Amino acid sequence: MQAFLAILRYDLLQLSRSWVARIWIPLLVIPALFLIAVAANERELASETMAAYVAAVLAPLSALAVAVIASSAVSGEAGIIVDSILSRSVTRTEYISAKIIARLGFTLGVYLLVMIPFTYLIIRYAAADTSLPGVIAGVLMVALLLTFLAAFGLTMSTLVSNVLVGVLAVLLVIVLSGVALQFLGLSWMSTTAVIEELPQTFRGDTSPWDIARVILVFPALTAAALFASVWVFRHKDL
Repeated sequence: MQAFLAILRYDLLQLSRSWVARIWIPLLVIPALFLIAVAANERELASETMAAYVAAVLAPLSALAVAVIASSAVSGEAGIIVDSILSRSVTRTEYISAKIIARLGFTLGVYLLVMIPFTYLIIRYAAADTSLPGVIAGVLMVALLLTFLAAFGLTMSTLVSNVLVGVLAVLLVIVLSGVALQFLGLSWMSTTAVIEELPQTFRGDTSPWDIARVILVFPALTAAALFASVWVFRHKDL
């Protein structure tokens, strides 16, 4: 347990000081402030402004940032892993568990730190056309998408030794699968469809069944990706 906590604290500290965080967070905050100012002066619709921010700013920037921090979780520290595990100072389970909690926790922490104040200010100053259940559902669904992205990135980090290849694989799979599933009409399994339908979701126009399917499907996919990460890492030849 001590090794787990030490790795967790170290990883969170490294993530908070990383170049990814230093670029990612300001690039999320600055457009958010700009959109709040525009919405307040022009009386833009809250649902459309929030959805546009997610689709044009938060989703693409976060996808890239999360893919980088998740795909480098294991493959980016090959030498440290070998030294730590072979010296028996930490077990494989402790190591991968700390990595999972740190990367998922950091991803959700940054998302909520930006999205909650932005949502509150947009609803307050823009033309209010949202419903509280719709806003909660929309914010939750985007959080689930990012969590799945981080989990999938961790899986790729255990499978691929090259960080750049892992990042590209994560982004390509997520985008292409989202487009393909949307084309097939499986919008509740498509990341792109969920984001595209956010204006209706924020207004409360999306059916409860569609929301429920998204809330059930993506946690299941996240759990499967995390299980794969742990299984592969525990059987990985160091």
